[in-house]
Amino acid sequence: MAYGAESKKEGFGALDVEGIDFASSVAALGSSKELVLGGAGFRGLEINGNFVKFTAIGIYVEEGIVSHLSSKLGGKSVEELCENELLFEEVLSAPFDKLVRVVFLLPLTGPQYSEKVVERMGLLPNLKIKEESTKQFLEIFKPENFPPRTSLVCSFTEHGLKIAFMKGSDFPKEPDAVIEDKHFARAFLATIIGKDGVSPMAKLSFAERVQKYL
Repeated sequence: MAYGAESKKEGFGALDVEGIDFASSVAALGSSKELVLGGAGFRGLEINGNFVKFTAIGIYVEEGIVSHLSSKLGGKSVEELCENELLFEEVLSAPFDKLVRVVFLLPLTGPQYSEKVVERMGLLPNLKIKEESTKQFLEIFKPENFPPRTSLVCSFTEHGLKIAFMKGSDFPKEPDAVIEDKHFARAFLATIIGKDGVSPMAKLSFAERVQKYL
């Protein structure tokens, strides 16, 4: 049993994306709870015939989520897990903490980022987001700027969203802001790993690594 646990840890090892090191595990913001790196990849768009990479994204989850998913998705291939967003819908609804680290490869202002997130959230169905949560989110990002290689860290819990701004190499321990709205937190996470999520490469990486243990 100990060997199996060790093997799983190795399977969720660190990843390098565009020269960014995503650690194999981190602590959730404001908590000692350890989360493992499910997967990581870049986000990019084709602009005027050139593919431009904007961010690198790492997706962290509680290791216990694998056992939870196995009872529902065990034995399925990566293709089956990705079909109809099966894996990602289950991850979104699973009662475990998740964390996303977004590393900016190109400069971006806080308002540019937050307004785009809110725009994408508006495309999701059946939202129960409080208007004040959206206003709070936009206010949190107003004074921020993200030069290349700076990071945004977001913890998603059953109670809401925790946000931290990572300017150096030290991973933040405490959040800079908290939004106590679980529906807002889930909608934000859905823009990243849900249908039409911003980084198909990060989602594929996540599916390939998790599938080994289902």
